[in-house]
Amino acid sequence: MHASLTIVLVLVLAGPPVPAPAQVPALELPAFVVGATTSENDVIGNGNTCAGFIEERANLGEQLGIRRVFANKGQLPPPDAIDCQHEYGARLWYSFKTSCTPVAVAAGYCDGEILSVAAAMPEDGILTYFHEPEDDMTGVRFVRAFKRVYHLAKAINPAIDVVPVYMGFQWRPESRLVTRNGTGGDREVRDWVVPSAFADGYGLGLYWQASARGTEPDDPVSIGRDPRMLRWYNAFGALTRPLALAEWGIDDDLGVRASRGPAIRASRDWLVSHGFQIICYWQHGNWYLGTSVTPPGGYPDPDGVAAYRELVAAATS
Repeated sequence: MHASLTIVLVLVLAGPPVPAPAQVPALELPAFVVGATTSENDVIGNGNTCAGFIEERANLGEQLGIRRVFANKGQLPPPDAIDCQHEYGARLWYSFKTSCTPVAVAAGYCDGEILSVAAAMPEDGILTYFHEPEDDMTGVRFVRAFKRVYHLAKAINPAIDVVPVYMGFQWRPESRLVTRNGTGGDREVRDWVVPSAFADGYGLGLYWQASARGTEPDDPVSIGRDPRMLRWYNAFGALTRPLALAEWGIDDDLGVRASRGPAIRASRDWLVSHGFQIICYWQHGNWYLGTSVTPPGGYPDPDGVAAYRELVAAATS
């Protein structure tokens, strides 16, 4: 395997496109799985620990099954994250960036970092390169880089899933960074779509904030009524890959202190019926999913917590 991989690297550096894999397994998940993105500082070395994840399980239910971890300089997955999957079944979803630009990644200059990260991933882990790329590059550049990452990662560790994650905010209809088909340039919807031969699933991060109302629907509503979600789903829903709500934040930053419960309950059936196999909440600072003490600026939301417990309880481990 290593000899053939070396040949492929030389060829790609010389210019030919990355070949599509012969077989691409999709995410093998029953029904749907609920995960946690549990801190605004959810990165290596900043408090994102297995202990914190286990605490969330105690608060929300044992079916909480996925833990997200982020890195921005090509770091390997930390032992704490790998051990958490092995010991507690907290499936690791690792989002990483490299020390190279996306253009350099596509040209093969960060192959070593990519191979090292992918090789260190635990079996059944999920790997994402450059999550939410819309603010940082064109769609054409992202797809070229992601295809190379996918090719290398699956070659060295076929037991992982490699999934792009997009930014819901830039999929709003008036976005200048994700434009309508036919307007030209290299940021059109079609330019952002990683072909299904190079993706084991597709993810979207989506946030609701009270202060952003007017560009987002008032919560609580079903996520199926959000124009950003619908625009993204129309681009990816028919590509025969599982879908993931990779980050879901519902933030009340105007002091209204409304419950998130109705939004969570209204969204669940739409997500599951539309092929979403992973749902991961993002715990904003003013919404604490614990049971008693809230952090500074936080406030209790027992109905919201109850709704998320219902979601977790309905999930499969």
